[in-house]
Amino acid sequence: MSYCAIILAAGKGHRYSKTIPKQYTVFDNELIINYSLKIFSEINTIKKIILVINKPQFTKFKDRVYRNKKITIIQGGKERKDSVFLALSRLQRANYKKILIHDAARPFLKKKLLNKIIKFSKKNEAVIPYTSNTDTIVFKNKILDRKKVLSIQTPQCFSYKKIFFLHKEYKNKKFSDESSLYFYKNLKVKKILGDYDNIKITIKKDLNNDKKISYGIGYDIHKLEKDYKLYLGGIYIPYSMGTVGHSDGDPVIHALIDSLLGSKKLGDIGTLFPNNKKFKNKRSTFFLKKVINFIEAKNIKINNIDINIIAQKPNLKKYKNIISKNLAKICNVSENQISVKGKTTDRLGNVGKNKAIACEVISSVTNN
Repeated sequence: MSYCAIILAAGKGHRYSKTIPKQYTVFDNELIINYSLKIFSEINTIKKIILVINKPQFTKFKDRVYRNKKITIIQGGKERKDSVFLALSRLQRANYKKILIHDAARPFLKKKLLNKIIKFSKKNEAVIPYTSNTDTIVFKNKILDRKKVLSIQTPQCFSYKKIFFLHKEYKNKKFSDESSLYFYKNLKVKKILGDYDNIKITIKKDLNNDKKISYGIGYDIHKLEKDYKLYLGGIYIPYSMGTVGHSDGDPVIHALIDSLLGSKKLGDIGTLFPNNKKFKNKRSTFFLKKVINFIEAKNIKINNIDINIIAQKPNLKKYKNIISKNLAKICNVSENQISVKGKTTDRLGNVGKNKAIACEVISSVTNN
């Protein structure tokens, strides 16, 4: 099933700033708009992305906006609904069955939620993420049941034909987002739990990063011998030798696990997965998935991971991006949050003599 994403970035955002629109604000060395563009670009089922912009604003920042072959840029309309309609109209001759519509001002969207929406959209005409309210809700001096009051998020996913038809039907009426059209018509909508981190940036305080950042360091080294397979970052590397270990001897994942656990003083890989029969010859990806579930259950969020693979041979140049993509998928983060580098020791020591491969990892995490 083919998907197209519409990312809305034509708003002026006066509540945020009268000078720089929020989507072009820099957060953690990246434009807000780029977070959405990158995460949607990483999803293989999304074949096209339409970025809707306000040209005078965009012109000032165009050199810093992320681009690739998937992304088409169009001028937006006067209001949000006009911008969506222009993008939908652009797709009339295309063959996209499903449309994802997302606000560029939601930079903290996680790949896990995006994939979840796509999964449910295969059997549902409309899928929207929501979060429950924790505050007391009052309407006309009456307290409402907050369990029944939902906050709707984006991205939202719809059948292309249906949402385009509804847009045409309600073209002269005001509505806040596309889910409103389904509710107006009392049509079936699949509501799924969203993510409280997936906030829409409205005022500058929304970007205040007052959460404590923690760092962890991990290091591992395994000797190389013939008749063993070589796995680095969960990827099989064809080579005449492989790493020796109780599991598959993957020094990248072992160092990564220790850095994640160490960042919050949660022990180490040997404590969680001791050298016994239970874990003998297990793939290291098995351990990493367990650790990711473990830290997510503790509400720990990965900010970024910096990996340094130290090996004289083999040359890892063509494998670095593959390793990065694989680890991003397992860790439920975007690829731009993981850096993979390859280094040699200039033939010094056991690594330099091609007797071992080592890896060091630094991870940054926060508590949600």
